[in-house]
Amino acid sequence: MRAFRKLWKVTPVAALFFLILNSFPAAAVAAGKEKADLKFWWAFGALRGPAGAPKVEPVAAKSVLKSGDKLRIMIELQQKCFVYVIHHNAQGDVSMLFPYSLKQFDTDYQTARKYYVPKGEAWFQLDDKTGSETFYLIASDQRLLDVEFLYNRYVAAEPSKKGELAGQMLAEINGIREQHLASSGQPEVLAKSEDHHRGFERATGADPTDIAGLAKGIAFTNTYTETFVIEHR
Repeated sequence: MRAFRKLWKVTPVAALFFLILNSFPAAAVAAGKEKADLKFWWAFGALRGPAGAPKVEPVAAKSVLKSGDKLRIMIELQQKCFVYVIHHNAQGDVSMLFPYSLKQFDTDYQTARKYYVPKGEAWFQLDDKTGSETFYLIASDQRLLDVEFLYNRYVAAEPSKKGELAGQMLAEINGIREQHLASSGQPEVLAKSEDHHRGFERATGADPTDIAGLAKGIAFTNTYTETFVIEHR
């Protein structure tokens, strides 16, 4: 009888111990998932209107731009992450607008510094080659090595091979987008965007207008994607 009473007294303590022990891994996992958001500033501006009084405005969804309009992008990291801006034109060509080169991630990639596309004070200007252009903004906590590998192959390839490699790169990008959308449960923002090679020429005169005032803060955990489509008429 005494042995039974001793066991009865110990059991609640043991139960509490095992309850704490069993709940600890779950709490640890939950805490591990609560990673601090990675953040960066993003601005996409268009310079439109008469030459004597141009107006800067944010590039918006479903907007239409005309030949002669100018465009510019600004990226500023708040925490270290890897931001890519990739352009796919109506002719099927692919270009990486940011980073300026993949070596930049190792040599000149700092937080709290404004990076402009194009570099310096210049703008891109829509020329007379019209059509739809697509731009992909992708931010990640890891370098997108598969995308980088395919882009390097694309740049080095003979003209006859570029179409196939561009398709492979776009398939990789779309896979990242779909994975992000599936994991976040949020619809991707479809907006309008900027151009680089086809449809754009570097403006001959730099414009002092700074698009940084248009910047929006973007916070994400693992991956962020946003697709921009512009109708150039």
